[in-house]
Amino acid sequence: MPRYYLGLDNGGSKTKAALYDTDGNEIAVAGALANPEIRRGGFVERDMNRLWETNAQVIRDVIEKSGVKAKDIAGVATTGHGNGVYMIREDGTPAAPGIISTDTRAADIVRDWITKGVQASIIPYTKQTLWAGQPVALIAWFKRHRPEVLKDVRWALGCKDYVRYCLTGEAYGEITDMSAISVMNLETREYDRSILEKLGIAEYMHVFPPVKLSQEICGYVTEKCARETGLLEGTPVAGGLFDVASCCLSTGVTDTDKISVVAGTWSINSMISKKAVYSEDLFMTSLFCIDDYYISIEGSMTSAGNLEWFINSFLTTEEGKRMENVYEYCNRAVQSIEPSENSIIFLPFLYGTNVNAFARAAFIGIDGSQNKAHMIRAIYEGAVFSHMMHIERLLKFMNPPRIVRISGGATESKAWVQIFADVLQMPIEVSAAKELGTLGAAMCVAAAVGDYPNLKAAADSMARVSYVCPPNTANREIYRKKYEIYKALIQGIDPVWKMWRE
Repeated sequence: MPRYYLGLDNGGSKTKAALYDTDGNEIAVAGALANPEIRRGGFVERDMNRLWETNAQVIRDVIEKSGVKAKDIAGVATTGHGNGVYMIREDGTPAAPGIISTDTRAADIVRDWITKGVQASIIPYTKQTLWAGQPVALIAWFKRHRPEVLKDVRWALGCKDYVRYCLTGEAYGEITDMSAISVMNLETREYDRSILEKLGIAEYMHVFPPVKLSQEICGYVTEKCARETGLLEGTPVAGGLFDVASCCLSTGVTDTDKISVVAGTWSINSMISKKAVYSEDLFMTSLFCIDDYYISIEGSMTSAGNLEWFINSFLTTEEGKRMENVYEYCNRAVQSIEPSENSIIFLPFLYGTNVNAFARAAFIGIDGSQNKAHMIRAIYEGAVFSHMMHIERLLKFMNPPRIVRISGGATESKAWVQIFADVLQMPIEVSAAKELGTLGAAMCVAAAVGDYPNLKAAADSMARVSYVCPPNTANREIYRKKYEIYKALIQGIDPVWKMWRE
């Protein structure tokens, strides 16, 4: 009898469901927009009831699209954005809108914590820096501004844990998520009241749910959920994992020889280790889904999303219609120019920054002989240089990997992948999977129902490589020099950014 795994992925703006067979082959995928409401004051929220309705819809859609019978679905697991907070009452109804991790309402609270040394005092235990989108910061904000909301809260859940609650009616946290929100002592792998005391929110420790492993059964599809989704009542639901860990697992990063690079809207760079490294100069370390491993992460919105801006701004008609085969055009433009022929440096800070918080994007070094093609190549290179800065931060604490496993939108371009290989001077293994979040969740199901002995075995079998791109050693020195210029420009212009904002 065939067996299939259902993975659900809830990001900041999209919800996806995908079915996989036991070998990791994608059978069908369905998706829908789940856009947040962005309001003044840094609020980024979503209607939690509508979020569940969207999940139920994409589950129905993927079952119908695949032709798979509900009885042949061995289990379900969820993934989703980390941090943010989804607070529910005792009866499971939302106590407030769901809050996405890009919410910045608590920025002043976090700045105050950092200034007063709170971050420095807890980072030896949490292994991560504090930021505004974390549940601890958001709960502190509610305590200060809307304490009446917290009186009703029974559970403060992660995004994917809320979706799992809707599937099962049972409230659990999961180890990769709950170890990434600055409430857990990573040495003991337990919530630590002393951390919450330093953050001034110890009275809310009870809202953090019991913690399960990624591959642990956390409940079963309820009769109500079965009616709404088309799933079979009693289908097991595994813990799942948060999206960055899911991407790492689904690209087959199961040992210290590999690094996971996601080149999409976000530049996400992660490595696993048996050592819990931490520093205020490193974004975060949390517990990985494979036993005895930690995952260290560096990331920012400085990757392939910059190309989308250029396309929408300069490669469209006045009516806003993109030119035909626009991505092929961009790739041909990049390939028409040798790395040594392009002096332009692009700082990829349109949507975020991994340097000065006030930094903005810029093309620097243009001369009259250059054209649109040179600027496109500069965007490709600038995004890779930003990844390189993140990777260098990781390598201050980790042993160098031998292989890069890459995924995300940039992998649609072989020209872009080659630049990654040449800048990093490592072989690039391109993931065959397109829906990394749902595949990682499916791997959790595979281990949970016993089809694989553990998550490492599931990932080693179900993760596939599309092709390998070796580095061109002839370009090593060219890119080394360009990267040094890139860093020098960032350092040199650093004092100017704040002047623009004043």
